Amino acid sequence: MSKKYNVLWIDDEHESMKALHKTAVDFDIKLFPYKSMNGGCSEFENNTSKYDAVLFDAKFFENETDQPGSEDTKWVHQAKDRIRDQDRSIAFIVLTGQAETYNSREFKNAFPYVFNKGVEEDEDNLFNLLVEACENREITQLKHSYFEAFESFNLGIVSSKYESLLIDITQAYVNNDFRKVNINVQRDLLEGIYVSLNKEIPCIPDALFNDKGLPIQEHCTKYMEDRNIDGHKLNKEVPQVIKSAFRKLKESTNEYSHLSDETIVKIPFLANTFLFMEILEWLPEFAQTHYNNYI
Repeated sequence: MSKKYNVLWIDDEHESMKALHKTAVDFDIKLFPYKSMNGGCSEFENNTSKYDAVLFDAKFFENETDQPGSEDTKWVHQAKDRIRDQDRSIAFIVLTGQAETYNSREFKNAFPYVFNKGVEEDEDNLFNLLVEACENREITQLKHSYFEAFESFNLGIVSSKYESLLIDITQAYVNNDFRKVNINVQRDLLEGIYVSLNKEIPCIPDALFNDKGLPIQEHCTKYMEDRNIDGHKLNKEVPQVIKSAFRKLKESTNEYSHLSDETIVKIPFLANTFLFMEILEWLPEFAQTHYNNYI
C-alpha cells in the first residue's frame, strides 16, 4: 500500500491554487482546504485523528464567509492554539506570499517552518518537510502499520469520531500497556462500531438501540451473529469467525467491569485487539457488498 497523508490546509486563496493540489498528489498528500480559522479548526476538532499535519497561510479569514480585506495574521496564531488544544503532536508548516511575514523573526519563532508561495524550490522543500513530519508522527505510523483496520474509518463505514479509540488501543498494544482501563476503551469501540452500523450504513435497525440512541449490546451482537432478535434478522452472510469475534468482544469487554482500571489483563486485551483487527478488516468487504451506495 502506498502511504497517504491527510493535511489540513487553511488559506483564503486556496481555490486559485490548483497547481498546489496537483503537486501534493505527487507526494501522496491530500490537502483538505478551508479559507478561515473557524472553518479549518472546526473540521479539525470534529475529525482530529484524520489529519497528519497542518498547512497554514500566514493570513486568512476568521470565518468562511468573510470578505476580502478582513484577512489577518492573528487568526493563524489563534488557529494554532485551537488545534494544539486538540493534539499537541501535530506539525504546523506555513506557506505564505507575504514577504514581511516570511522575514519576521517574531513569526518564525511561532512557526519555525515558513516557505514562500510561488518559489519552486520552497514549495518542493515544503512538501518534503510535510512528508517527513507525517512519517515521524507516531499516530500516522500506527495508522499505516495497521492500515487494514483503519480502512473502515477511511471509507466512512465506522464514524471517524471513533477512530481515536482504535488509535488508543493500538498505542496501548505497541507500548505493552495491558491495564484494564484499555478494556474500557475496547468496550467503547465496540459500541462505536454498532452505532456506525446503524448511522453510517443502514445495517443494524433502530429497534436494537435504547431511548438514548445507544446500542443494546446483546441485541446488536445477536443481530451480527445473524440470529433472530425480536423479529429482526440480518439475513446476510457473515463468516463464523466474525460472528464469534463480535460475541467474544461483547462478553470480554463487559466481563472485567468489576476490576480496577490499573489491574493487568494482558491476555484478554491482546485477544480483543486482534479480534477488532479482524472485524475492521472484514467490514469494508461486507459494506461494499451490501451497502455500497452508502460508502
